[in-house]
Parts: sequence; structure tokens; C-alpha cells
Amino acid sequence: MGKRSICAMLDFLSPVSCIPGMGPKRIKALAESGIEKIGEFLYNFPYRYIDRSEIVPLQRIRDFSGRTCTVKGKVISVRLEYGRKQRLKMHLKDESGTIELVWFRGVQYYSKGFKDTDVIVTGKVVFYGHFQMVHPVIEKISGNEKIPQLKYVPRYSITKTMQEAGIQQKLMIKAVSWCLKNLKHFPRVLPEIIENKKSFPPLQQCLYEIHFPSDISRLDYYKERISYETLYRIVLDVKLSKKKFFLPGRSMNAGNLPRCFKKLLPFDLTEDQNRAIAELYKDAGRNIRMHRLLHGEVGSGKTLVAFFACLPALNEGYQVAWLAPTEVLARQTFNLISSWLFSLGYKAELLTGGFAVSKRQDILNLLSKRKIDFIVGTHAILQPSVVFKSLGMIVIDEQHKFGVQQRLTLQEKGLASDFLLMSATPIPQTLAATFYGDLDITTICKCPLGRSPVLTYLVPDYKRTDMERFICEQISGGARVYYVVPRIDSDIETPDSDIRDLETVYQELKKGCFSTYSIQCIHGRMKSDQKQKIMIDFANGETDILVTTTVIEVGIDVPEATIMVIENADYFGLSQLHQLRGRVGRGNKKSYCFLLTTNKSNTYAQKRLSVFSKTNDGFKIAEMDLKYRGPGEMAGLRQSGWSDHLVAEILKKPDLFNEIQREIDQITLQ
Repeated sequence: MGKRSICAMLDFLSPVSCIPGMGPKRIKALAESGIEKIGEFLYNFPYRYIDRSEIVPLQRIRDFSGRTCTVKGKVISVRLEYGRKQRLKMHLKDESGTIELVWFRGVQYYSKGFKDTDVIVTGKVVFYGHFQMVHPVIEKISGNEKIPQLKYVPRYSITKTMQEAGIQQKLMIKAVSWCLKNLKHFPRVLPEIIENKKSFPPLQQCLYEIHFPSDISRLDYYKERISYETLYRIVLDVKLSKKKFFLPGRSMNAGNLPRCFKKLLPFDLTEDQNRAIAELYKDAGRNIRMHRLLHGEVGSGKTLVAFFACLPALNEGYQVAWLAPTEVLARQTFNLISSWLFSLGYKAELLTGGFAVSKRQDILNLLSKRKIDFIVGTHAILQPSVVFKSLGMIVIDEQHKFGVQQRLTLQEKGLASDFLLMSATPIPQTLAATFYGDLDITTICKCPLGRSPVLTYLVPDYKRTDMERFICEQISGGARVYYVVPRIDSDIETPDSDIRDLETVYQELKKGCFSTYSIQCIHGRMKSDQKQKIMIDFANGETDILVTTTVIEVGIDVPEATIMVIENADYFGLSQLHQLRGRVGRGNKKSYCFLLTTNKSNTYAQKRLSVFSKTNDGFKIAEMDLKYRGPGEMAGLRQSGWSDHLVAEILKKPDLFNEIQREIDQITLQ
């Protein structure tokens, strides 16, 4: 097929392999950044622009001291200097003067091919005995070119993988320009009635002006259409997702089971818990399947409330499936729920990927004959071989770790079964109504009475000894300690002595002031039976200090654990820190959380952790996470495939998101 034929067929869904210069390595590198189609390539917008709208003669360079400007001339000398730091110096000359250009990085690249070449250079002008530009952007140009072709040169985010594949700024600019020139078919996402109402410029013009602005002051005007269109797509996706799960259900009643179960509990339910259960039972009684999100404060009793939600299905003779993301959490949940079910006369089983074939087959046979009422498990439940006799209720814990497709897979095992999804941490109100717009939402705001807030302290390097002495006193009094580190292994490729790893910390604690205490470590790569034994030892008091990764962040319940130590606390998001802190303070004893930082922790990180240490309100902390770390750090958003850009659009424009929802509803009614 000829080049002209390819261009005639080119559209947003065409692969990036259609772009000249994109070979296999470059295609693979782009795919790692989520760019596989031409549409995705064009929506990879510049993060900044180099202003080359004015060429400054070198005789006027002193007027731009401390400012960024663009100059043009010939490189008359290139010199590589050695010393404490290797550096490259060039001298640039035009008709009116000279200036020195300096690089401390990339010297090998800049040392070749620039001598006696006409170039255009953009950088910040500084004065060190004479005028210089340090690490400027330099590009070769033809000798007869009086001004650069682009007034505002786009700069794109280029990953290390893209660089290794030979994707540089020049190639990106050339490829984007080729796409915009040769693309004949631009998708029409917005209905004509909305385009006319908003007076949006054509999509083709918007894309060209965002990549190659003719007037930087009008950039927001062209971005407005893209923002609106992006949010419009999201609203449609949410509505479509809701339709996928909006299926006929069955009316179920819990009967006397809630009353019987409440008698077994050694405490009364909170007002929030009772309200949440009432909402769930109202859903269960309808002929439309439940599709609801349960979220709330850490330690607010979400697991208990979710168990109450399962009682209507059990009372009506249906089975329940409870899906957990990790084996540690699945076992913890099973141990708790199976004891409740036994008291009510129901049989529960655990199913994980680590089971022997014979044991797994026995469970599957019993499940298919409805001789098991309640199954708790990991992804193993999703396998085609897992067949239910009559599935009536599905609970998905830590729902953000499972995609829509996995939800649909479970749905196929019981088309009329109710769906309850649980979030480990509170979700900011701004996001709840948008990202989870396909779900009804139940919120538990308050924890049970009698729980004291966990006392949280920042511990700099010079106070570690004091902290360790205090922990020794607490252990002597019967306390147990979680000691969390960010990663399992040290990073060989990018060694960073500040980020602690599990093995190093474990060995240090065994040899240091805790050497007389029982210390074990646990992480996600261990075999399931090994992890189970370690957790049992810790729960039974045979282990004093458990050195761990974030494998324990959700669902682990050891009331005697009253101390949480977190190494490199500034490495974690606030919501994750809150989740980790929630592993202690689950009994009636005073509990503590120590956030360890290094001398290299910046002021920004210290401020963020200081604010965190002063509140135990998970909803406030979730909002702070958005403020301090950005949308991509919120639990579930990154896993869901929603980019920081999309989330940011919604957070910046919640009113616009709601307006678009209304617009779509009106069009649908018409």
C-alpha cells in the first residue's frame, strides 16, 4: 500500500507504527507510556514551551541577566575541561558579540558536531565574571534561517526507555507535525448541539495550537475544548459502566439472622453502622441488583457491616463470595468470618492460589453442590473452574485493586447476585461522586466509641535513640510492634542509601538495642504457609517486633499491637500512612505511631507529615493527599487506569463535570 493510501486512511485509531521513523523499539517504548494509537500520541501534550518569539542580539544580552531568552549564532569553539567536575564550554558568536555556553551533564553529546555550526540557543543568562548560559537548549539550524520555524517550541515528557529507543524532542516535534498534517479524519466526540452552544473551535485547530501555539496567550482557549471533551468521555464511560452492572436482581430478606448475630457481639453497633446496614438491606430488598461502594474511616467496622450485608443472601439460601487482594488479608478475613458463620450454623471455606490440587478440587466440588455457604478467597475465585450452585452476594474488599473486567468475571458466576465493593480508606467527596459515579455509595464516618486516637510523632535521626528506648519499655510491658519499611530489597540499579529496605533494617534491629527481643520479618514474596505462621506467632505474642512491608496495611487485626514505626515516612502517601497507622489502636490500650525521617527530608515533606501527625480524620487526610501528592497517589486511581491528567481535570472543574452530566441527560431525553 502506498504512502498516499496510508495517509488517506489515517485516523485516531491508527497505530503509531504508521508514523515515519517509528520502528519496533520506539513503538515499544511509547507503548510503555500508554501511547499505542495516533490519537493517544496527539493527546500527549507538551508540558512546557520554549519561547523563541524573539531573537536577542548578543550585544543586548546584559539586559536579560537573570532571565531566559533566545539567541542565534555560530559556535566558534568547543572545549572539554577536566577537574573536580567535567564540563563542556562553547563560545557562540553573532554579528554583535559572543557568549559562553556551559554544560556539566551530557558533555559527550554536546562535544561532537557543533563546531562551526549555526545554532539557536535558549537558556537563562547568568553572570560569573562574564555572561553565560548554563545547560541551555541548543539546536542546529541552516545558515540562511533568520528566525526559528516555531515561535514556541514544545517540550514533551520523555521517559528513560524512550530516550534509549532514540526518541528525542526533535523526533517528537517532527512526528506530531506529520500526524497533524496527514490526519484526514478527526473524531467527533461532542454532539453538534454542544459544539454550537459552547462555540468551540474545531478539534484539529485546537490540537495544532496546543502543540504549536501561534499565540501563547490564547493557549487556554484551545485547551478548553480538550478539557470539556475529556470530561465528556469520562461521563459517558461512567454511565456505560453503570449500565453494565444495572441488571435485574432478586429481592432478599435477612429474616432473623441480624438479630441473632447482634446477640453474639460483645458490643453494640454504632449509629453509623446501623444506618449503613439499613441502606444495604434496602438495596437487598429490591428486584434490581445491588451495586454499591462501602467506604469509611479506618477502623470504623466496614468488615462487620459488609458481613451484615451478606445475611439476606444466606437467609434466602444463596451463597456468598468474598474477594480479597492478598492471601494475608484473605486468611485474616476468613478466620474472623468463619467464626461468626459457625455460630449462625453456616459453613465457610478459604480458597487461594497456594492450595494443593486435591484440596482445591474438594472445595470446588462442595461449592458447586452448595455444601459451602460462604467462600473467602483471592484471585483464585475468578478462575473459570470455580462454579457456584447459587451465588447471591459478592463482596470485593479493597476494590481499587480489581478492575472492571474482574468485577464482570465474578458477575458471570451469578448474574442476579448483589455487589458490594469496599474501599480500605475514605474517598474524598470530590472524587466519590465522579470516579465512582457508577456506584451507589455508603459512608461510615465515625469509629466505635472508646477507641483512643493513635498518638503520632515525627522522629528525626537525632531522636531515634529516644524512640528506641521508649519502645523497649513498652515491649517489656507487653506491647507488640510493627516496623514498616518501604521496600523488600535495596535497589541495585539506582542505589539510594536514604530508602531503607527490609533485610537491612531486619539485620540492624537484631544487632542493635532490640537484640534481646523476638524479631521476625514478613513480605509479599514469601510462601503463604510461611506468612501465615509468622502472623500467627505475632498475634500469639511469640514475636515482639514484626519488620514488614506494606503487606500488613489492610485488614490485619492484632489488638495487642500498639506501636507502629514507619521508616522513610515521606516516601508514602498520607492515605497509606493513615492505613498503616490503623493497624494499631485496635484495642483499649494507648497506641503510638512513629514517622521516621532522614536529615535529607525536605521542608515540604516535613510540613506534610507534621499536618498528618495532628489529625486522625481519614477524610481530611484523603483531601490532604490530593493537595500534597496529587491525584495519582490516591488509592485506586492509578490502578484504575485514570491518568493524573484526567483526575486533575475533574478536581479542578467539579462543576463542569456535573454540568456535562446534565447536558448528556438532557440529550438522552430528547
